[in-house]
Amino acid sequence: MRVLLSQTIAAARPTENGAWLPGLAHVVAALATLPVFGAAACATGLLLTSLVSFVVWLPLTAIALNGGVALGEDDAAPVLPPAAKLMLFVLWTATAWGVAGVAR
Repeated sequence: MRVLLSQTIAAARPTENGAWLPGLAHVVAALATLPVFGAAACATGLLLTSLVSFVVWLPLTAIALNGGVALGEDDAAPVLPPAAKLMLFVLWTATAWGVAGVAR
């Protein structure tokens, strides 16, 4: 259990090596809908926010930070500047609230 807890805490924090996945901020954005829309809509928002994050928002951010060119297989992922992290959080929040509102 301690290993799982330490791995969860480690996954929620940004890494020191400059990895571009900014922790679990999309989970925080989705869980904020819980008191307003209820558990079922919150879970739906979390699932779709996670899917959209990895399929749409993060790849588009990587392409934008790479000058509009797709990343190659051996290319390092770009480091997210603070403005990109903020924009991703806004997109995650809008997605989570929109999906939870429709699911309700």
